[in-house]
Amino acid sequence: MKVGILSDTHGLLRDEVMEVLTGVDHIIHAGDIDRKEVIDSLESIAPVTVVRGNADKEWAEHIPAAASVDLSGKGFFIIHNKGKIDCDLSGYDVIVYGHSHKYSCVEKDGQIWFNPGCCGKRKPGQEISLAIAEITGDDIRFEKVIIDNTKSGADTSSLPKNIDIIIRKAMKLTDKGKSAEDIARSCNISPSLADDICRMYLTHPGIDVAGILQRIG
Repeated sequence: MKVGILSDTHGLLRDEVMEVLTGVDHIIHAGDIDRKEVIDSLESIAPVTVVRGNADKEWAEHIPAAASVDLSGKGFFIIHNKGKIDCDLSGYDVIVYGHSHKYSCVEKDGQIWFNPGCCGKRKPGQEISLAIAEITGDDIRFEKVIIDNTKSGADTSSLPKNIDIIIRKAMKLTDKGKSAEDIARSCNISPSLADDICRMYLTHPGIDVAGILQRIG
């Protein structure tokens, strides 16, 4: 049995990710989905077990914060932020989580703690990854898949090097009621980038600089 495991798409489901997942028997998404259409597309490939991440707001209220599923005799527990675990994990073989955007596969006390990394919008320079878990009898093997960003349609190399400072300034100007056009001129950025930053800031209450970067990167 093959299981596709991904997390932190942040509204971006890359064609390369869909290609990697084609043919799997089940898909696990560990949260920060950002758009219902992401889940709809994944469900066109295979059944999906998904949990809600901290960036998933009103549209995702029906999605649980934690979930479990038995796949070919292996018990999977899924949560977005492992720091939020507040239940007994005995009996599970694999704990899947996301949030950090960093791939990790660690065995502790006979359990595998697994983070597939981020395969959606993320900070410039961050690795784009997901995984395929293959279950054969009592054995489970994880294959890390890295997406080459230079071949994808979401190359972030064009973002200014001081993008963190720009976003922070744009947020302050937005609070003052400035338009995207005003912000573009003040920050010396393109109108489209200014519009993306303003839109993310206004439609995601409480979002920080890193959160905006994840969505425009």
